[in-house]
Amino acid sequence: MTQDPPPLRYGVDDIVASGERAQRRRRFVRAGAGAASVVVALGVAAAVVVPSLSAGPDGTGVSTPDAPAAPAAAPAGPAAPFTFTFTAYQVGRLSVAAPITVSTSYQLASVYAEGLVSNDKPVEPSTEEPSGPQKGDPGYRPDPNPTKQLSAYLAVYRPGAYDATKLAGATPVTVAGRPGLEATSTGGSWDMERTLAWQYADDAWAVISSLSDDVNHPSADALRQLAAGLRTELRTPAKLPVKLSYVPAGYGLTEVGMKATTGLNGVVSARSGDFGGLLFSKPALPTTGLTGPYTGPDGGNPAGSFAMYIVPARNSNQQPAPGITCLNGFCNRWFAGNTVKVQVSSEGLLPNAEMRRILEGVTLADVQNVTTWTEATASIPA
Repeated sequence: MTQDPPPLRYGVDDIVASGERAQRRRRFVRAGAGAASVVVALGVAAAVVVPSLSAGPDGTGVSTPDAPAAPAAAPAGPAAPFTFTFTAYQVGRLSVAAPITVSTSYQLASVYAEGLVSNDKPVEPSTEEPSGPQKGDPGYRPDPNPTKQLSAYLAVYRPGAYDATKLAGATPVTVAGRPGLEATSTGGSWDMERTLAWQYADDAWAVISSLSDDVNHPSADALRQLAAGLRTELRTPAKLPVKLSYVPAGYGLTEVGMKATTGLNGVVSARSGDFGGLLFSKPALPTTGLTGPYTGPDGGNPAGSFAMYIVPARNSNQQPAPGITCLNGFCNRWFAGNTVKVQVSSEGLLPNAEMRRILEGVTLADVQNVTTWTEATASIPA
């Protein structure tokens, strides 16, 4: 059997289209140097404006108001683990997509802006830009008419999870009558980096991280208006297209991606058509004192964690193979006539025998029919 090149340590073959070239992938890895949180953009792009916001995580219809409505009271008590508490909405030229990943501490959703390109789905081969020296490389020449890009997301933290005191260089602001903090930075690899953190409820913070090629869009005022439109009264359990019969002893479920992989990897590939993701950790990751999502700036698994990805074959740069195959720190199993790949990626944390055992215990539902999926908490052994 011919082996494919080993994947990058964050499992990039699972979240980019087949045949992605390393040069194009690297173009979008633009780690900002300022106060704003860094999104790891993985070389997938789409020239789009605001996407359709007609469905939430469960596929049901949702409204997209043009301006914030009156605040709605959330149900008494905190949400159950791995439950989405908000859905898609739009304010002016900015929009928040339905959340796609939920952890023991936060939920994540993509943020889009009219007139800016978001890099979260594969480029069609016919529209792929020719490779060449990238920014910072010798011989790089800036495009005289560049397409302006945006990489932005919303993180809604559970009460007590986010430590706003660690947001460097922040200025106090008010969002919908509640305290907030703003931090901005210029001069990095993005023209404008903005972070807006605010209390959407007592001791509960939400954060919008925005990296833009346009210094004026989105503006600080527009982000505050978008923040004011957040409502967290929903209670929608995350569902997965898999059930597992085995998880190594001591590992607990940390994060779930619904129709996406987990963490920031899921955000930067939000519209790639992936089916799901799970992150397991030992020991449990902290649920207080956080300054950002668990995924590190390089997209790798958090320390002591392994991930599972459920993706369509078209999003893999590996060819189907019978049974279970293992390469450099990960193992694959193909389902549904080789149209769906389930991968366990442990980056050397687990031996192949353990990863094989996990995959042997996977039962796959109909990936195209969410009604056949299982709530996250019921998808793993008790």
